Amino acid sequence: MNKNEMVTQCIGDLMKTVIKLEKTTNIPQELDALEGRRFLLRMLSASVDAFVEHIDADRPQFRHSESPHRKMFGDCPDADYLQAPIDLRNGRSYKVSGNIPYGTNYVGVMLYGKGGRIGICKSDEELDIDPNGNFDILISANPEDGPGLLGQGDEHLVMVRQYFTDRITQASVSLKVEFLGEVKAPRPLDSSWFAKRIDLSKRMLESIFYRTLDAYGRISNFPKNQFVEVPVELLFPTPDNTYRICWFELDEGQRMIVKGQLPKARYFSFTFYNVWLESYDYTKHQVILNHDQIELDENGNFELCVSAVDEGFPNWLDTAGHNAGYLVARSLLLENEHPHFEVSIQSAEIYA
Repeated sequence: MNKNEMVTQCIGDLMKTVIKLEKTTNIPQELDALEGRRFLLRMLSASVDAFVEHIDADRPQFRHSESPHRKMFGDCPDADYLQAPIDLRNGRSYKVSGNIPYGTNYVGVMLYGKGGRIGICKSDEELDIDPNGNFDILISANPEDGPGLLGQGDEHLVMVRQYFTDRITQASVSLKVEFLGEVKAPRPLDSSWFAKRIDLSKRMLESIFYRTLDAYGRISNFPKNQFVEVPVELLFPTPDNTYRICWFELDEGQRMIVKGQLPKARYFSFTFYNVWLESYDYTKHQVILNHDQIELDENGNFELCVSAVDEGFPNWLDTAGHNAGYLVARSLLLENEHPHFEVSIQSAEIYA
């Protein structure tokens, strides 16, 4: 087998994996099964980006890893996920610099290691930020360098998360990442290297798909229509987040009412997700409400309506064609205990 044939075989194996995984998308919810096929294509694209395209750790650049049309692992529509490739082996180090605009809700910098291992994370409170919002942070696996983010040596990715409550009025963070070493001259595409990267893309695709289905299998067996605390690693998040998840199921003509008080946190929201841990289409539907958007009564309580039809409730979330899925309560930098949410299901007769 020559080198080009090796690449062709790797591409063929990748496509066979897509076909194999497609057969596992036939879950009970018809719309989720269809969205699973779209999710598979999205993750195919994401895997190729992660291991073939955006991988130059000598010339790293930040890019948006998630968008309205590429989502995974419980994305937050109110967050930007900016990631850049790094390589901390053999004493390599990097400097991330940027500017956090005044009024920013939250910024966190985090490292990821081999196999998606969650590395060290620092929030904006822990960064050395000057009065104009500028900061620099050193990333290294060598303690003698005095890094702001100390890695273990297998880190391959740095991610910066920024949370918004109003994207219209709140500006985006500006970022730059620089490799602090000798930048070697670029080389032409090599077939052996290319084949290896395609194989890694295949492995990432399988990992994302099966881990997402595993989370669905576990969470969908939780008690229905009530909020349950889950381990943070189940949603592959920043450690700064705390979650309560409600697996909701509604029959036609039903609505769900959620009552309670907002947690004391830097950021809080309710968000809908499908089986694949993708937020529902927030470009067309009201599927998220954050703490600045939720209306409270004179006693600081809220009442949230979950239904397929807007009945005029101040706090309404659109199920966007789904009769089941995740309703996730996300608290960022939660203070004190999380309040209890009361959930009730009302039949059509109540509001006919």
